[in-house]
Amino acid sequence: MFAPYASDSQENSSEAGRIEKQEGAYLELRLISGRWYVYKSTSQWNKEKKKVQKITQYLGSIDDEGRFKARKERGFSVQSTRDIYEYGNCTLARHFLSDAEAALSNFTIHSKELIAAAIVKSIDPKPLRLLESRWEKFHLSQEMRVDLNPKSMSLILREIGEDVSTWRQMFDLLTPRDDILLYDLTSILTYSQNIRLAEKGYNPDHEYLNQIGIALAFSTTDHLPVGMEIYPSSVRDVKTIKDFLSRYSDRKIGLIFDRGFSAYSLLKDFRNHRMDYIVPLKRNSKYTQDLPESWIGAFQFRERFLRWTKEEIDLGFLFRFDDSTLRGEQEQTLLKRGIQKKTALSEYEEKRKGTGIIPIVSTLDIDGEKLFEMYKGQEDVELAFDALKNDLESDKTYLQTAEGVRGYFFVSFLALRVYFSILKRLREREITSKISVEEVLFELSKVYKIVDRKISRDYFASIPKRAESMIRLFPEAFPMG
Repeated sequence: MFAPYASDSQENSSEAGRIEKQEGAYLELRLISGRWYVYKSTSQWNKEKKKVQKITQYLGSIDDEGRFKARKERGFSVQSTRDIYEYGNCTLARHFLSDAEAALSNFTIHSKELIAAAIVKSIDPKPLRLLESRWEKFHLSQEMRVDLNPKSMSLILREIGEDVSTWRQMFDLLTPRDDILLYDLTSILTYSQNIRLAEKGYNPDHEYLNQIGIALAFSTTDHLPVGMEIYPSSVRDVKTIKDFLSRYSDRKIGLIFDRGFSAYSLLKDFRNHRMDYIVPLKRNSKYTQDLPESWIGAFQFRERFLRWTKEEIDLGFLFRFDDSTLRGEQEQTLLKRGIQKKTALSEYEEKRKGTGIIPIVSTLDIDGEKLFEMYKGQEDVELAFDALKNDLESDKTYLQTAEGVRGYFFVSFLALRVYFSILKRLREREITSKISVEEVLFELSKVYKIVDRKISRDYFASIPKRAESMIRLFPEAFPMG
């Protein structure tokens, strides 16, 4: 509905006259949905149509009280000349991957892509399709030019998964000389139907699903993961272990196992292949039916006190450790079960024999306290599996090829070294009860570096106090001045 500069409202007319005088042009008032809108009207000669053409421009509106409200000018976005990147977290992760990065550069042209993927995995695990966008938030993306496009990374993971020689050379370089390795197996789920390594098995929730076995080796010298391999989930024999050890060329490497490897035939195979080992025996083992006649010594391990003895058997040396605290716990459990089942006390007395005794067999003729400490390092492997599945979110995979899965877990292995390198420092400072690995990386994510293209300079944003305290834990990783 149009009305030239004439209105049913004297107030509107008066206000329009003021605007017309200000604009120096003919105005139109349009009544739309009960409200007046002001337009400026001009004319312009149209050369193509050869006639005068009317042009209108919206100026604003007039409210119920007759006041003019000019239209809001559209703002124009101004592109910033500054970019802000996360610096602290990725810098620490790369520092702890420097040895792996140097080694990888000798074996593959994709070393930087694998290191970049491991850095993202250790800080903020993302699916393959989001890997590139997460990497771009790190300041390292300005220093390391890498191709993390999903298609490219799929090919790289498959390539590294196929290259068995790279795995072997890498693990050989990362493992200290004459080390005793903690060794264990776990399994992860796969949702691919085409991977030949996958086998059906029951998970902790008793679901019958496709699973892949993962073997992990952990150094008792460096307290870091030094090897990983992927196997069918059912494989737990000496052949697999021999294959794992073959990557260490002619070096002598010993292994520490859990009770799952305590079968006598398996231990005899280890001895025949001159493999050093430390393996706990089951409580009902034929080697532990009789209690020791005497004890060699005693020691304290954490909050517990133990005595120990050692004797030579056909499998090596049988160590037995007497833990009085453990004995009390086991006797309480047996007595509780006896009461619930209403069994005779004589049955309880029979079963309580041998409680509190931890039997361990080994080829190593060493002090009992040292051997027990090495054996308890197995807890680090369990912690590594927990970190692998939860913190690094590697508890399942959707990759479609065995080579891709192997490549994926190669990256996960590198990320695991970052995790345990940080944990190692926290343990050295005895602050694991106060600070977690996740907390370290979170606080360091607040250390930002600003790239100002206008003045061609990089500088740090103000660093929070909590982040500063984390930097002081790792001074060798932050030469910030």
